[in-house]
Amino acid sequence: MSADRAAAGKVVINLSGIQPLNEISTQGNKVTLGTGMNLGRLAREAAGENGLIRQTASLIANPLVRNKVTFLQALDPESPFFDITTPLVLLGSKVRMQSPAGKRTLSIRDFLEAVTKGLKKGEIPVAIEFSRLPRDERVGFFRVARMGGKGTVSAAVKMKLVRQVCEDPEIVVSSLTLIPLRAKAAEKEISDKPAAEGLVKSASAIAADEILELSDSDSNYERSLIEIAVARTLRVILEGALTGR
Repeated sequence: MSADRAAAGKVVINLSGIQPLNEISTQGNKVTLGTGMNLGRLAREAAGENGLIRQTASLIANPLVRNKVTFLQALDPESPFFDITTPLVLLGSKVRMQSPAGKRTLSIRDFLEAVTKGLKKGEIPVAIEFSRLPRDERVGFFRVARMGGKGTVSAAVKMKLVRQVCEDPEIVVSSLTLIPLRAKAAEKEISDKPAAEGLVKSASAIAADEILELSDSDSNYERSLIEIAVARTLRVILEGALTGR
């Protein structure tokens, strides 16, 4: 972890000096990001994801804190930066784990389930792995913070845009009460259709329906946050097509 001063009764370990945890490597089609680096470095140097993780790190942590918060800290479900996991799900990431007993690699889905229940004693994620995205894959991320309370909603999207037609879209949404999930009905709504503002609005509403069907609550407020997050993310990707440029 990274901290200026240790809280009473706490032991703080500085990960910045552990080289394997601070590496960004690209071998063939595989990208590996060590969890010891801070979000500021992720925002500057993450590779192979067409700017998705760089964009996410910049949005979830302001310049005053991003050079202090490590990737490892952001992977804690209690962290205000846990939305870093939304693009990791979109990328189909794997998480390399290390404990005194040995090593294991988990899919991002298995990791999210494990970390919310509690990892094995002494176990930490040491690296994130994912495959490079094709250069023509467009990506976007947006996060909405809840007013007057804890919790955020975020969305990450990737797709190809061929002659202003949406191809192979994938939409991942994290709500106030659920870890990141694919919004497959929303993907179907925009797949193989020309980019248009009406399409953005309908896909965002469908994504909210999908996510809230799996949630313990279905409030108009949470619905509006999901719709805003998905719509803003889609507009980032489709901006040129929506404006005719």
